[in-house]
Order: sequence, then structure tokens, then C-alpha cells
Amino acid sequence: MKIVIMMVFLGLIGYLLEQRRHIKFLEKVNFTQQTRHIMEKHEVYLLKHQIDTYVFSLETLGYSQESINKGDYTRHEPSPEQLQKILEEFQRNQSIYRSKNIQFETELELRGIE
Repeated sequence: MKIVIMMVFLGLIGYLLEQRRHIKFLEKVNFTQQTRHIMEKHEVYLLKHQIDTYVFSLETLGYSQESINKGDYTRHEPSPEQLQKILEEFQRNQSIYRSKNIQFETELELRGIE
């Protein structure tokens, strides 16, 4: 009887140790997935920012994205007021971009990723 009780006890200890190992593995997988999602989200943001930068470049040169999409490649010289407005909006977006980039780098540092 003592042998059966001892075997059941050892079996339970082994089961608990295996469950503990499995929990650590699942936590590691979850951490990795969360990090990957953060990086994907930031990459999408970077692509949107790059597209916006190209649009600002086109507008500065006198082209319109909507007209280019329609097949019209004529150039319209922007007025100094329009250029000033484009520059202000571009600087505002650059400021937002820098703050989001700092936030992303901080998140990665907190997660222990270089």
C-alpha cells in the first residue's frame, strides 16, 4: 500500500513539474507573439509615413496624387502660401513620427530587445 501511495505521490510531483515547464514555455511564446505584433504595427506605421512623405514631395514639386492616379501628369506650380502650408503639415507629421519612433524604441527596451 505504501508503494502505491509513493508512486502516486511521485507521479503527481512529476505532473506538477511538467505543467510548470509548459506554463513557462507558453509565457515565452506569448511574449514573443506580443513583441512581433508590436513590431508589425510599427512597420505598418513606417510604411504609411513613407507614403505621406512621398505625397508631400509630389505636392512640393507641383503634382497632385489624385491627378497622377487618374493618369494626369501635368504640373501646377504651387503658390508660396501652399508651400508654407505643406511644409507646416510635413513638420507636424515629422514631429509625430519622431515621438512614435521613440515610443516604439522604449517599448522594445522595456521588453529587453536591442
